[in-house]
Amino acid sequence: MKRLKYIRRIVAALYGFIVLLFFLDFAELLPTQLHGILHIPFVPALMSGSVVIILSILLFTLLFGRLYCSVLCPLGIFQDVVLRIKRWWMKRTNQKKKLRTQYEKPHNYLRYGILGVIVLSYIAGSSFFVLLLDPYSNFGRIIVSFFKPIVLYVNNIIAAIANYFGNYSFYNVTVEYQPWFMLLFSALILVVLIIMVWKKERLWCNTLCPVGTFLGLISRYSLFQICLDKEKCTHCKKCVSNCKSRCIDDVQGVVDSSRCVTCFNCIDQCKENGVRYLPIGWKKDKVKRENLSLSHTSRSTNAFSESRRRFISGSILAIVALPVRGEVAETMGLAPRRYPLPPGAGSLSRFQKKCTGCQLCVSKCPAHVLKPAFLENGISGIMQPYMYFSVHKFCQFECNLCTQICPNDALQKLSLEEKKLTQVGVVHFKKEKCVVYSKEEYCGACAEHCPTQAVHMVEYKNGLTIPSITPEICIGCGACESICPVRPEAIFIVGTEVQKKAKAPEINKNQEEVVIDDFGF
Repeated sequence: MKRLKYIRRIVAALYGFIVLLFFLDFAELLPTQLHGILHIPFVPALMSGSVVIILSILLFTLLFGRLYCSVLCPLGIFQDVVLRIKRWWMKRTNQKKKLRTQYEKPHNYLRYGILGVIVLSYIAGSSFFVLLLDPYSNFGRIIVSFFKPIVLYVNNIIAAIANYFGNYSFYNVTVEYQPWFMLLFSALILVVLIIMVWKKERLWCNTLCPVGTFLGLISRYSLFQICLDKEKCTHCKKCVSNCKSRCIDDVQGVVDSSRCVTCFNCIDQCKENGVRYLPIGWKKDKVKRENLSLSHTSRSTNAFSESRRRFISGSILAIVALPVRGEVAETMGLAPRRYPLPPGAGSLSRFQKKCTGCQLCVSKCPAHVLKPAFLENGISGIMQPYMYFSVHKFCQFECNLCTQICPNDALQKLSLEEKKLTQVGVVHFKKEKCVVYSKEEYCGACAEHCPTQAVHMVEYKNGLTIPSITPEICIGCGACESICPVRPEAIFIVGTEVQKKAKAPEINKNQEEVVIDDFGF
């Protein structure tokens, strides 16, 4: 039983490392087949309607307690890393006494209040509060905002050194920074998280995290639970002082299973075998049920009133029903949207209800056109990605990576052929700004870069040609906008409220064969 702690650590380290690599992998070294790992976290599975994953997590919790929070939650694993650093620092500075924890009463009003607000707001049509507190998304924002730039800088240093010695296996990459509001929010979450871990270990998981609160409701009735053996317990308090959830009350002889994240630290520290991880109600190693001190919620007394019990039950039903609920209300925005959403978003309302702003698509976009929004997508769309075209940055015609990796199904999976016909925006042309009209100079760069020929050149005057647009075949890739020499652009993309299939460009079969000279011009 003492090995459970180390088995948990190995599995958590492997899973956490793979998820971390996905956010840091700028060279696309990880195979696409592993993207399914990113669908395991609870909120992404809930948003995408992955019934199998949701039921598996619920069943896993009902059997073994909140192991999910210690093994499969990226933010939980990150907190364990911070806790290990804290323990190392305390031992190094001879502050071992500060490592001892003690039992604390749960902050039930706060934790269930937060869960209730999130559930009710989501039912009302907004995922804003889910976006703020989803552990997976906060992990992604922290990694992309602070750790990925460091990795890119290190890569560039290694590339410079290798290139100096004639080794060109490494290459220099552009370091992209998150906008100020994303850095500010990510820094706030990171600082609060570190302070909570440093002062109260897993306080975040048992107070602010809606996933931890929800799974805690189920773990109250889990089959396997941490128990105290009254006959063998010597009240040495080693289990209490090493409990990262501060949920072991050795005075009353109980363990609050709703807060226990099943880390097995208590079992590892107990030298008398007085802490057990057993199926409740079974006989094992001649330890009878009456000798086990069960969790608070396994006893007859219950701290919750009937009204709160009904509220929690309703919240559970609402959460389970979220993937299949209909469109209840439109999320609000400040002004008509100017920027396109990523391909596969479907519509603004659908996208805002599913996207939690984890920044995975932003991190993986090879063209760097996906940016986290401030108010570009409205109030409810803060930190959710939108497409921003700038000089030589546009959505690549032969790329559909963002639609393949989205764990929330906020971006529906599109094949490459489907993506090439998905209209995320429509081209607009201001003739008076075009250099052909204003300066009577030849240009045509927009038409040359348009992959669907929604922008093409027509006869103008004095031998010049001027852009003409065919909006119905435009897919809104932004190639024309990115290459336009005029700022602000004479030709630009306006995002559509609802993405639809663009009309396929017609191929002129009677077109004369073009003879290319030796230089390809």
